[in-house]
Amino acid sequence: MNERVTTVADLRKDGITARFSAWLSQERIFRWIPFVMVEGMIIGVLIIPFILTIYISFLRWRANRPFEQAYLDGFRNYEAVLSDPGFWLSLGRTFYFAGSAVILELIIGFVLAMLVHRIVAGRRIYITIFLIPMMVVPVVAGYNFSMIYLDSGPLNELLWPLTSLLGINPRIRWLSNPWAAQWAIILADIWQWTSLTFLIFLSGFSALPPQLINAARIMGASRAQVFLWVELPLLKPAIVIAIVIRSMEALKLFDPIILLTYGGPGTSTQTIAYYLWEQVWQFNKFAYGAAASILVLILFSVLIFVGIYLLGRQSEAVERGEV
Repeated sequence: MNERVTTVADLRKDGITARFSAWLSQERIFRWIPFVMVEGMIIGVLIIPFILTIYISFLRWRANRPFEQAYLDGFRNYEAVLSDPGFWLSLGRTFYFAGSAVILELIIGFVLAMLVHRIVAGRRIYITIFLIPMMVVPVVAGYNFSMIYLDSGPLNELLWPLTSLLGINPRIRWLSNPWAAQWAIILADIWQWTSLTFLIFLSGFSALPPQLINAARIMGASRAQVFLWVELPLLKPAIVIAIVIRSMEALKLFDPIILLTYGGPGTSTQTIAYYLWEQVWQFNKFAYGAAASILVLILFSVLIFVGIYLLGRQSEAVERGEV
């Protein structure tokens, strides 16, 4: 009797499974499965946390108090953020760090890519060497630079002949002096992410049509003229891509700061990412941090849309053959 009941249950289960499989295999159903999965992931990973962040930004709540004691406080958190000088100083410092690092990364990456492109023997070795910094884990890179920036570290030893000649104290306190600490952060970012601009520019150089370059040389153009009037205009798409991608990434600068200076000395190396982290995880001001993050999101979204617009225009110009 028990075996018969088990058999009937198994048959019923197999029948349900077969009907469900047949229903899923229908064309009108199957084509919606990837859409539903992707939309479900977007809702679960992006939309729900975003809505919760907006809701929390209107609350009066600290993490050291029970959430049941939180209450709606209107736009008070947004007013507090906009009236906080620390918010604006960290935002300005972020643009200063990002602008300085991105400009130098573009210049260095462009020069390295141009030189490597002209090399025939050993090109793969140079490419591998120049791409290594980008592959290093940020924690490892931060630890290495913390050793390099020691008062008795290798950087001061290398600079000792120059500092002695200029009459400067050879033991430069890279992480204790505000100006030196800022440039220590910028140099660490340049070392790690120049590889990305190098890779983008190298791809651009490799895609240059040799027919145009050879034609310009046959017509008597010098090497400088070929570069300025033929190669450089054709590299505009790669330059725009490098600027947009690196600018968006540099505005999120956080790892070198948390690993090297913790925002110090004072607040001289505090970026907007560090400012938000400190407000939330050090001061437990979750509602305040949520409001500040929403304002930063609005500001950075405008910059991202401008970058996407520039990329779109550049792509259209390439398709029309204007560059």
